[in-house]
Amino acid sequence: MLADMSSQPPEPQPPAARRRDRELRADARRNRERVLRTAQRLFATEGLGVSLDEIARRAGVGPGTVHRHFPAKEELYLAVATDMLEGLVKEAEALAATGDPEAVFTLLARMMASGAENVAVKSALEAAEFDLRTAAPDVAADLTRHVAELLDRAQSAGVVRGDITADEVMALVAGAFAAIRHAGAETSRERSARIAQLILDGLRPR
Repeated sequence: MLADMSSQPPEPQPPAARRRDRELRADARRNRERVLRTAQRLFATEGLGVSLDEIARRAGVGPGTVHRHFPAKEELYLAVATDMLEGLVKEAEALAATGDPEAVFTLLARMMASGAENVAVKSALEAAEFDLRTAAPDVAADLTRHVAELLDRAQSAGVVRGDITADEVMALVAGAFAAIRHAGAETSRERSARIAQLILDGLRPR
């Protein structure tokens, strides 16, 4: 008899309790997004020395909220970088839907700008031996796939030289981050955009 009772499924929550649970989950998601947006902005403008408590204050949430979502600062770095990749994937999907053969240049320019804005975070992840391709393999693979598809479209239209591969393009994007950092242009959108444009011009047919 006891065995029969223990195997019975739990009674369903009343509608009001389920609604409260959904509201709590939605509120937690909003708080996490707020923390990520704030952290990304502060890391880019004030460096990585910003404390988790200061990020919480600027985001308008309690310190416990930040520490609960991101117990260590490295976890916040990784979340910011992964969120950046996810945003780029969404942009790539939107660009793919336009049918524009020049869309690959728009995406690559955005990737380089995003990398320049988050160069401090990327450097911190490298120092901690985090690799985004390992930590977020699905997102990284999606972005690479979109780059390859947009590159194929551009090459078919003759706006990109035909001897460039997607792997080479991704290497150029990574090289752009290093070039922007070397030039000390991380905090200047104009200078980082100029460096990116010089690199992208090399993709045009000769």
